Amino acid sequence: MRIGFALVGIGILALAGWGLSLLTAGPSAEVADRALVANRAFNVVLKEKGELRAAKSTDISCEVEGRSTIIKLIPEGTAVKEGDVLVELASAEIEDKIRQSELKEANSIAALEAAQADLQIQQDKNNSDIRKASLEVTLKSIDLEKYREGEWMQKLRDAEIAIEQAEVDLERRQEDFLASQKLFEKGYTTRAENEDAEFRKRKAAWDIEKAKMAKVVLENYTDKADRAKRESDVEEAKKDLDRVAASAKAQEAQKTAAAEGKTKELELIQAELAKLRTQHEKCRIVAPTQGFVVYAGSGGSGRRFFMSAEEQIKEGATVFERQMLMQLPDTSVMNAVVRVHEAKTDKLRSGQKAVVTIEGIPGRTFPGEVTKIAVLADSQSSWLNPDLKEYETEITLDATDVPLKPGVTAHAEIHVQTVEDVVTIPVQSVYSKGGKRYVFRDTKRGPEYVEVSLGAVGTEWAEVKSGVEAGDQVLLALNEDLKRTLPEAQAGERGPGGTQRGRGGPRGGQAGGPGMNAPARGPAGGKGDVRGGPPGAIVQVVSPKPEAGEKDKTTTDGAAASDENKKPEGQPPKEKAASPSSSGTTP
Repeated sequence: MRIGFALVGIGILALAGWGLSLLTAGPSAEVADRALVANRAFNVVLKEKGELRAAKSTDISCEVEGRSTIIKLIPEGTAVKEGDVLVELASAEIEDKIRQSELKEANSIAALEAAQADLQIQQDKNNSDIRKASLEVTLKSIDLEKYREGEWMQKLRDAEIAIEQAEVDLERRQEDFLASQKLFEKGYTTRAENEDAEFRKRKAAWDIEKAKMAKVVLENYTDKADRAKRESDVEEAKKDLDRVAASAKAQEAQKTAAAEGKTKELELIQAELAKLRTQHEKCRIVAPTQGFVVYAGSGGSGRRFFMSAEEQIKEGATVFERQMLMQLPDTSVMNAVVRVHEAKTDKLRSGQKAVVTIEGIPGRTFPGEVTKIAVLADSQSSWLNPDLKEYETEITLDATDVPLKPGVTAHAEIHVQTVEDVVTIPVQSVYSKGGKRYVFRDTKRGPEYVEVSLGAVGTEWAEVKSGVEAGDQVLLALNEDLKRTLPEAQAGERGPGGTQRGRGGPRGGQAGGPGMNAPARGPAGGKGDVRGGPPGAIVQVVSPKPEAGEKDKTTTDGAAASDENKKPEGQPPKEKAASPSSSGTTP
């Protein structure tokens, strides 16, 4: 009995002690490790994952028009030298077209030779006709000149001589008549003889009139008619020459056009034949340089995963013109190609140093530097997450004796800047709520939250510009009671990142600028919280005080970012931010 009462007493004391512990437990309970705020130097780096690619690579594409079937294919990974056969495509159809084109070429050559012969005959005939017409013009011109300078002058002189002869004859006849008149008066001649002498005198006068009239007719009519006829003959001969020349030109142009048409037809056939022969040659693809074979779609980006069985490069596959079949990478210079989120691209600069580690080569690092930053975002994965914008960045590795192959996964650390002698705190000591940054400073009164302003953020340390000073102690881990002491955000208030905090709805707001932490989600109609701040800041996100029956949530930015790509399509993605194990950036 005494033993029973003793046990009951011990139980009561135990319960009283447990209750007292509950009453005395407060914000200072379960406090984990602390860290000293001090001046330090640290590096700001970007940690990204990508793959190796050859800096120089020769693309091997199908250059045969239309679609072709691969009948022979060199195995992937084979080391080749210049001139080695890589791919053979089916060429039976092209060979049939070549034979048909050769027959067309022979017929076209015969037609062209006939057209050229017709043209030569027409040119000879035209030259002959033109010479005849030109000779006729010359003869008519000479006849006109002969009339003007010879015949006309001769006829005119004949008419003048006829008049002079008639005048002389008239004078003689008058003298004869006078003499006969005197003799008749003296009775030496008869009347008949006298009348005959008078008649001859009158006839001589008539001859003068006739000769003068003949000259008038010659000058006024005969000369004009003869001159006009001969001039007309010359003009007609010239026109006939022009007609013959025009006709010859037209006929020659027609024959020339026919010959040129046959020439162009032959050229087209020969061009088509040459093209077919070139296409036939391109059915056998040889290596333009040395290298080893990498099929199109190979590599670490999962491109082949999305290719259908028909699209994969293999024997029997159908390929089309300009389709890339394979690559011959030159592995003497290699690039590590990574994709950097748009929130971090403002930190990238060409020439930045980087260190690359390659999976499958443990214990080795490969130095290099950033040589190229894409101007446009890579849209390769946009169909999975349309809101994800990443920029392809190339890091050229320094020369190495280690044989590297393209497509291997690579991890790059890009050195952004080195921060010297600044007040720093551990990144895991920073908490975010309501778009503001807080740390819990250890004081004599116990832990108390302090709002801080951050500068550069690295993988382990963050620069603090205000809020705590060197020598302070900050807590690295908290219990849930301490987290709930952080102040609630006011409706309409904006955080450091330029984001607005509101109430209501499953999300309670929208994400702010680049690098903002993902919003903690409350129940429908509950308090929403949107965090903003330095891009890529590594902080812990504290959700608002949960409603009754709802579990309290505390996440880190890294955790929010890890869930980013797990969201199904159609939901707004959380913006990516860094975690203590991920990259750090400068705000």
